[in-house]
Amino acid sequence: MRKLDPVRHEEKRQEILAAARRCFERSGLKGASISDICKEAGISPGHLYYYFDSKDAIVATMSEAWLGGVRSRFEQLSAKESDVATALMTEIGRLAPSGPNSGSELFFEMLSESARNPAMAEIVRAHSRSLRAILADVLSNGQRCGAVQPGLDVEAAATVMIAMIDGMKALSLRDPELDRRVVVNLMQRILEDVVRGASGNATEHSTDDAK
Repeated sequence: MRKLDPVRHEEKRQEILAAARRCFERSGLKGASISDICKEAGISPGHLYYYFDSKDAIVATMSEAWLGGVRSRFEQLSAKESDVATALMTEIGRLAPSGPNSGSELFFEMLSESARNPAMAEIVRAHSRSLRAILADVLSNGQRCGAVQPGLDVEAAATVMIAMIDGMKALSLRDPELDRRVVVNLMQRILEDVVRGASGNATEHSTDDAK
């Protein structure tokens, strides 16, 4: 039996994921079939099933990869920024969607499909749990170093952050011409008041407004 080359195996998985992403962007989650993904990747269905059990498994892997990227960026930002709250606001701004192919369409398709498909529902819920845990962990670290107000319920705050990010995804579809910078800036300031405590930011905001 030929020995598995883990590097080549992972490269092929990434090629399939990239092909699937292009298909989802072009045809939507429901419209893109396994056959479409195979054609895009230049492989047979049997070859694809060697790497992924189903289209849901592909979506789950894409979700896990996205979360891994978020976690990694938070770790890098926290290492660079002495202020955890500033690092958090920077990443929150990046998570808010901008323009076409930002992933908003796929996100809402996943939500819609989760109402009918138990496998998709678990992917969406696992994604939400993981993102909430990442944000709550960052907030907890901030409390330990004094950058986040000590009385903050980090689980509730993380949930509010996710709700605001999801809301920005909806706005990007409702109004593509929206001035994203203005809205994201205001969202960050609202969240910063929650994270640091409104009184702690009063002077900061007054100084910014005077510039």
